[in-house]
Amino acid sequence: MSDSTPLRLRAAAVAVRDDAVLLVLRERDGRRYAVLPGGGVEHGETPQQSCLRELHEETGLDGDVVALLPVGLDRQRPAVYLHVDVGPGSPALAGDAPERGRATPTNRYAPAWVPVGEVESVGLVPPLAVDAVRMAVSAGRSPAAGPAPSARPPR
Repeated sequence: MSDSTPLRLRAAAVAVRDDAVLLVLRERDGRRYAVLPGGGVEHGETPQQSCLRELHEETGLDGDVVALLPVGLDRQRPAVYLHVDVGPGSPALAGDAPERGRATPTNRYAPAWVPVGEVESVGLVPPLAVDAVRMAVSAGRSPAAGPAPSARPPR
């Protein structure tokens, strides 16, 4: 990318449910890794709208943005990480994603709930995504976990 090419902002959904994180497992040119559901913010879209659109396209699930996660900034691939509560259902490719996810010898997509303890072992990239997952997990805002401890009323 040349210095004159504008960088496109990305928006990524960080969804945690029942001690698992929603990821898109990838296999591309023999390399296995995982990414958070997300993608580029389109013209006229807010990062929140982009996040929810991409979440649906890549997992078939709908959600609500809970919070912006304050992770650092990757200057090469700037992204906004949004903690999202996801509704019921199992993930499946939707939108144009099935076309992209068609099994080929060099490229596969598979959305899945991955146990929190296995996030690093599946090769979640980029590194800031791992930080975002840690923040969402520690916030404890997933529907199964209930409110974050700091949000509970004093006894």
